[in-house]
Amino acid sequence: MNPKTLAEEIGRYIKPQTFPLGFKMVKSEDEIGKARRFEGLTICQIYNMARRYRWIVYFDLNTTCPVGIVAYGFAEPDELYKSGQLAYEAGYVDSPETGVKYEDALPKLAEKYIGCKVSPLEIAEEEPDFVVVYGMPAQILRFVHAYLFRRGGGFETVIRGRGACAEFLDAFISKEPRLVIPCYGDRLFGQTQDFEIAFSFP
Repeated sequence: MNPKTLAEEIGRYIKPQTFPLGFKMVKSEDEIGKARRFEGLTICQIYNMARRYRWIVYFDLNTTCPVGIVAYGFAEPDELYKSGQLAYEAGYVDSPETGVKYEDALPKLAEKYIGCKVSPLEIAEEEPDFVVVYGMPAQILRFVHAYLFRRGGGFETVIRGRGACAEFLDAFISKEPRLVIPCYGDRLFGQTQDFEIAFSFP
């Protein structure tokens, strides 16, 4: 299914209040196209502009998200990250030692990319690597129902309570959909609302 048709189907059955997004990992400058570039913003600020304003946007190492740039493979973790001190000082864990386990649990791309292009599906210029849709719980529940319709069983996801932009990557890495609870950064910087959750799928 092409991105535009997928956007129409999501609009028909889910009716999200913001545009469904396609994330495309970028390996060279010529893949960026007409995407808007930003510096000094968080990753969640950038992709939230895409879902609200219908912009095609691009993010890379030039963001202020220490977790996201490691997860997306734009940078190697620094000592603050590797030691668990970053998670500890942010108040997520009780010690740097626990922080190491916490950071290790976040998804990280093994393959190297220079950036990521995010497009509203209806105007995407290419097939995305993974899709992210924000909605209310009742809307996102329809994705879970769709996933289980021919499989049965239960829907499994991993929620870490941090780095929603990194948790989206689970779908790309595992090729399985994921339910994502927006993190503090997504709510604070990206202005994601308290009633919103997200769904990521390959």
